[in-house]
Amino acid sequence: MLDMNADNEPVVDKDKSTILPEPTSVPIPTRKGRGLLGWMPAVQAGAFLSGSRQDKEPDPSHLALANQAREVVGQRAAGIDQSNAFFELPSELVTHLKALEANPKSANIRAERGEPRLIDLTKICAAQPVIYTEDAVRRVKGIQSDDLVAIAQMTMPIPIPRRMPIAFDPTRQVWIISSANPNLRVAGNFSAEIENKRAFGFLIELATSYMQVAGLAGRYFLRDGYHRAYGLLASGITVVPGFVQEFQTFEEVGMPVGLLPQNAYLGEEPARLTDYLDEAVSTEVDVPVTQKTIVIQALEVPTLS
Repeated sequence: MLDMNADNEPVVDKDKSTILPEPTSVPIPTRKGRGLLGWMPAVQAGAFLSGSRQDKEPDPSHLALANQAREVVGQRAAGIDQSNAFFELPSELVTHLKALEANPKSANIRAERGEPRLIDLTKICAAQPVIYTEDAVRRVKGIQSDDLVAIAQMTMPIPIPRRMPIAFDPTRQVWIISSANPNLRVAGNFSAEIENKRAFGFLIELATSYMQVAGLAGRYFLRDGYHRAYGLLASGITVVPGFVQEFQTFEEVGMPVGLLPQNAYLGEEPARLTDYLDEAVSTEVDVPVTQKTIVIQALEVPTLS
């Protein structure tokens, strides 16, 4: 026990160091997730297996697991057969597609997302390194593989108005819009005349997400809909309706940051959507829960004239 002086401060012996408390870890909310270890670079794999904690060193057993997964990938036959990956939509989906194109928010769906097709998910490559698994499986619970209309309502949903959690801090002149849905986005901006004052602002929306496959240089990979794809495959549903769009350059695809390296899905040993279910090349860990937040602030800045 440390000796204390009159001011209740610890007395430090010149020949000894003050005993400091052990640092404590701050709990971070997590969910179950799976990652494509076999295609992750070593640094990315180490971060994933440590739960993306920067305060933890990668465990040697984790690195060994990642190396083993990469070895399995390296032993695969080169390339992927993506012939017969797409089929014409059956007549039973005509009504749903017409309703989608009649909705003002999705009237230009073909131009924006490509042609509607039946997609064989087992033949599509994967670019996203990590997915959440629990919600993905829950979303498809009870859906049967032969009920294409029910599947289409999930993979090609008709847009509906959705409320967003919005807060305003008057002391800082800040609007804060936050959601666990990664499709929260700034959709535009505007200026208008309101009561003899000029208004400036941004348009915010929770964009509707569709199952969409991108085609680039003869290779097809999933552009959007990863969690639904995992949930469907985990439920034994492999052929689903969605959109297929061809692109000339990777920049046109508009993929988000944080993906696997391009050769992981465009190269000779590509990751497939089914690989999320393969214990030899992927694994489950607790993944930090992320929020998408948009902050809009008005600042009054005095300047020298």
